[in-house]
Amino acid sequence: MCVREDDVFLIRTLPDGRKEARCDDCDFVFTYGAPVEAPKPAPTRSRPAARTRAAAPAKPSVLPIVVARKQFPTAADAPLESVQQALLRKHEFMATVPYTPDPTVAAHWKKYQWVFSESGLDRAANYDLQQFVHDPTGGNPGPTTELDKAWTLMGELEAARHVRATIQHLLRGPGDLEDRFTDLAQGTFAQAMPGFGPTLLTKTLAVAEPYRFLPILTLDEKRQIAESVYGIEIPAAGVGSWTVGRLAVWTNDLLLELAGDFDDLFQAAQFLRWAATQ
Repeated sequence: MCVREDDVFLIRTLPDGRKEARCDDCDFVFTYGAPVEAPKPAPTRSRPAARTRAAAPAKPSVLPIVVARKQFPTAADAPLESVQQALLRKHEFMATVPYTPDPTVAAHWKKYQWVFSESGLDRAANYDLQQFVHDPTGGNPGPTTELDKAWTLMGELEAARHVRATIQHLLRGPGDLEDRFTDLAQGTFAQAMPGFGPTLLTKTLAVAEPYRFLPILTLDEKRQIAESVYGIEIPAAGVGSWTVGRLAVWTNDLLLELAGDFDDLFQAAQFLRWAATQ
């Protein structure tokens, strides 16, 4: 045994923590100390996989109006048999169904042509604007509950201001009429009057431009006439690029072209409704 510390020299520290020493006096190499466990690496905390938010379904893109217009049905798409049948019905209608313009409608619409004019819109009484919404003369716009509620909540002055802004934008606003119609019908125009929807917008156009717009106020009725009389299927509003404004205007124009000449558009509307029931 090594008894003199002066003869013992530390050689190295082993990987397990023990010491290796040598005694020069007895030429003896030995180890001492207890092995030390190597520190275990701290467990790595696994990060939860990042949650990926499901991508929202892409909204169908709306084609430019010029492109969409070319895809809309035309008079040439009407089956020849349907066109010939409609022409026979027109001859029958003109020969058997009397037509006399309604003087009450004529006077009412003449008044509102001035109300909607650029010079008359700001000068017209608020009462006349509200009365137009409810008066069925020349075309019934249907329920007005939403507009009536908005009128009450806004108060007369603010509500009338919104109605004026709606009519002004529809008739004389920037951009295409079809898109202005859609903005107002969907309420995306900042000053749109709630409840002044497609039927009232269509009636406004029919009053302001009585030689272009039929007094057939709902798109559903125009679609039904196009299919039953002329065999043309009109797309439903809101599907892809078929916005309500585009369909309302283009279906009107299509029916006018197919119907042909009449004394006025009230007679044309009377014929189309009559033919749809035959």
